[in-house]
Amino acid sequence: MVTDAAAMAVVKAARPVFRGAHDGVAFAANAAFLAAGYSLCAVGPAALTDPLPAVDEEVGIDGWNTMDNCYAFLYSKEEEGKKKRILVKCLVIDDFLAIDALDLEAQHKEPCNVQINVKDFFSEEQPKNYKDMYKNFAGFINTLNSSLLVELDGKNAAAAAAQKPDVMSSSSINSSENVLRDTRTTEPAGLIYPPVALFGHDDTFPAPGAGFYPHRSVSYHHVHVKTSTDQYFHT
Repeated sequence: MVTDAAAMAVVKAARPVFRGAHDGVAFAANAAFLAAGYSLCAVGPAALTDPLPAVDEEVGIDGWNTMDNCYAFLYSKEEEGKKKRILVKCLVIDDFLAIDALDLEAQHKEPCNVQINVKDFFSEEQPKNYKDMYKNFAGFINTLNSSLLVELDGKNAAAAAAQKPDVMSSSSINSSENVLRDTRTTEPAGLIYPPVALFGHDDTFPAPGAGFYPHRSVSYHHVHVKTSTDQYFHT
């Protein structure tokens, strides 16, 4: 887990120049990965070459924002004797920045992704201090922690899944609703008793009052129409 203070320290040490809000948010994401212990191996077009650079030498940030509407960062990290390489791509979509992070060493694994509204985290006033350029920087780092860094780490994935509450399936919900709908009973005398909910009262079947609902019968009467010929017709 990365703290906002550690990520902000990386931003201040690098002293990048931002062209706008998307630059600021993209570099803050880069700072979060560096604060998490990853080494930067390639940036910009160099991080998107085919094949990707195999050397894990650290590089600077030169050229990190030279591409239009796109950012790319290639990281490496060694954990428990195993090397991990992460490719992070950021795509500009209107006011949003779509961030994808892919573990290149993992097999059959989908990339982690998150979409950030840059207006929620970057100030348009362009103050001089880096700390004042961001809004709710701690919230942004927390979002990256939960959506990207923890997922890539993989240690808490099983624990998070175990904490999810059981969700009732749609078929079981429909079955319960059908049971409640069938609780209305009709007596031979033509009286309909109020429905009674099986599992307490709810908005579908409110608590019945005393007594019962009377059943109205409908009868049809013959109407005589007199015409000029004094003949009667039944209708």
